[in-house]
Amino acid sequence: MIRSARADLTVYRWSERSLIGRGDVGPVTTSLEREALLRWNSRIEHLVWAAQDDSGDLSDTAPGFVYLRYGHEAALLRKVPARDPHGRSGSTLTHVLTGPADSMDLHLALAACRSDWDDWLPPRARQDALLDERGPRGPEDELLPRVPLDRVRALLLQREHLLDDLDTAALALPEELLTRLAEALMEHPGAPLTVVGSPLPGEVVVHALAELLSHVVVGDWTFATHEESDAARELPQFVFVRPDATAGLQGTRRRIDATAPDGTDGPAGPLRGHAALLVRLHRRRGRHALARLRPPLPLTSAEQVQHWVEQHSVAPGLLSDLTSLLEAAPHGDLSPTEAAYLHSRAALPRVRLELSRLTDGHLAALLHAWSPFTPELAPYPQVREEIRLAAVQRCFDAAAAVAARPAGELEGVLRAAPPDAGLVRGVLGERLELAVRRAEVFDVVPLLSCAARIGLSRAGLDDLTEVLVGRFSTTELIREIDRISRAEPERARALLERCAERGTARGRRDAYDMLRRTEFLAEAVDRMAPQNPARAVQLYGLLLRWTIGPRLGPRAVTAVLEAAGSRPSPALLWALLDGCRRGRAHRAVVAVVVDQYFRLQLPHPADRRGPYPHDARD
Repeated sequence: MIRSARADLTVYRWSERSLIGRGDVGPVTTSLEREALLRWNSRIEHLVWAAQDDSGDLSDTAPGFVYLRYGHEAALLRKVPARDPHGRSGSTLTHVLTGPADSMDLHLALAACRSDWDDWLPPRARQDALLDERGPRGPEDELLPRVPLDRVRALLLQREHLLDDLDTAALALPEELLTRLAEALMEHPGAPLTVVGSPLPGEVVVHALAELLSHVVVGDWTFATHEESDAARELPQFVFVRPDATAGLQGTRRRIDATAPDGTDGPAGPLRGHAALLVRLHRRRGRHALARLRPPLPLTSAEQVQHWVEQHSVAPGLLSDLTSLLEAAPHGDLSPTEAAYLHSRAALPRVRLELSRLTDGHLAALLHAWSPFTPELAPYPQVREEIRLAAVQRCFDAAAAVAARPAGELEGVLRAAPPDAGLVRGVLGERLELAVRRAEVFDVVPLLSCAARIGLSRAGLDDLTEVLVGRFSTTELIREIDRISRAEPERARALLERCAERGTARGRRDAYDMLRRTEFLAEAVDRMAPQNPARAVQLYGLLLRWTIGPRLGPRAVTAVLEAAGSRPSPALLWALLDGCRRGRAHRAVVAVVVDQYFRLQLPHPADRRGPYPHDARD
């Protein structure tokens, strides 16, 4: 049984004697064992103090939060200004959660900053109980229960949807300020940053930056939302201070003054424009568009960031993901710059690349959105054709695969709005050409079946048959008719009819080997004309006209009978009689017919097959 992750809880406040033996602000109750408490206290004791309100009224003071990571461990502090037992201000009440970093991640930390901790803390550790002196009072009350992180996560992220609340709050962050902050992170990935006089709570700003860049640039994404200054040691990556806060003397932290107009806290760097494009993309297209642009690993230098941005700049002044543009176009939700780019021929190579990367389901959804020829899509006919082409190719890939994978969703969308026959014919032709160049065996049966399933018209299917007749030799066509008849008898019959109409003689001399192996397509004709002698005679007539020609002489008849085997099909014999009504050829066929009759009626006791009568005469 797997136990859910739990966090330890420690409360810091003023006491005559804390758990570490000192009189001052220190840990007064905890769930940690002593060794772990001492380790954590050495890490955070300089950060437990809450920023004080100069007004002296502590009732409405918002708490400050600190999120820290130490390898595989993390800590989250909630700090509230408080008075000591003598009523003096300047003290603090701080709750400290410590636990595994993979469970106490950035999302949970940010959501916890927006929650009322008294909703999920143990009763004796809640703020109201501690401030009303209903908290721990003696050694017997020192040990607190641990906090189940799975329940806290379910409450904050799933039931209260606090990340959605942060999304909404982040919309009020001025775009200019978010751009300056993003530029700072892109110029120096992972470097410490202080924000002075933020117009929004620190957790809102960190959430906005994390949505934008947490998968783009390196950083531990730790934060302190409300500090007196940024002069303390071992501060988190992001620190938020008031406008009148004292600057630290370390000189390693970059400071962004949110109260200063754009440009007054330093000139714009080379990445300012790129940062602005990234911010606008996120606000216009959302996190999903950014997710498609993410580098494989977070970037570590400004040079890497510059290269990454240029890689995704699809046009001057347009940083975007093509899939987002393709999704937005059917709704008319494109800016003039985006619309102009998608309309240009320069977009087509990138469109093809993006389409090749989509899953079948995503491509099907895009095809469905682009299928109706709406006014919004009228300016982009070439893009629409590329989407349909990609869908047909994907369906053909699935049909031709050795272990055929289903492409039902794509086929269903295409069937609702069948593609142009010329498009499908072009795809089939390209695949034939490629197979010829590679000297590969090309199985056309599944592709013809796929073309029928996606709703190609009868005329369109006939066009595909014409492609086969034009590209294959007679021997290859005989082989294909035999193979196609096993799965698509009607399609095989159409191919045979087209071959007879075209009358191609390419490779005709070599065709008899294939005819002999198939006994003049006897089984294929049976499949194409089951229980229908008249149609079978017709098909054999087409086969004779195609492979022999319009005139049947004695030698041709002899060759056909040899290829047909010891028991030629009666329908073939009838077709031969129709093709040669007099002379030696006619007599040879009549002899076989008579022989067949007597074999059937009076089988020879020693040899039921008997000799070929025409062998004796010709």
